Amino acid sequence: MSKARQHDISVYQRLDRKQRELISACGGIECAASLTRVAQAQMGRYHNRNAPDQQMSVDVAIDLEKDAGEPIVSHEMVRLLGFEVVKLPEGRWEGDINQQLAAMLKEMGDVVQKMGQALADDGCISKNEALQLCLREELADLLQVGVGMDVAIKQIEEGE
Repeated sequence: MSKARQHDISVYQRLDRKQRELISACGGIECAASLTRVAQAQMGRYHNRNAPDQQMSVDVAIDLEKDAGEPIVSHEMVRLLGFEVVKLPEGRWEGDINQQLAAMLKEMGDVVQKMGQALADDGCISKNEALQLCLREELADLLQVGVGMDVAIKQIEEGE
């Protein structure tokens, strides 16, 4: 059997850290094992820093992520592949499309306002400005509303 890997070892180390973080978020080894098909001994191997070859299966990860309430391992996997995860709105979207558009424009305005504030003095955005103005959080809010708009339009297309 080949030991070839597609990524640098640091990628797998990051996944190992996220795996341990997920197990901890679920209350530790014993609690995490009770949420999945995996025995406590195997969950312990997943949590062991000295067993880097012990990667949890996708079905185990999503069972634990459901309990944790966030995609700790899945999010890292997606980011390592160059993508981002955005939470879909809960349930069916009910409301006026104009309200959805207004929400999206408001969030877009918030992003433009904060970025303009950061760019005003020197035309660049510094690390401190990005952190102080919470630019990533503002962009995440815009993406969230944009995804909600996408869901609303999809429902219209499908006649729901």
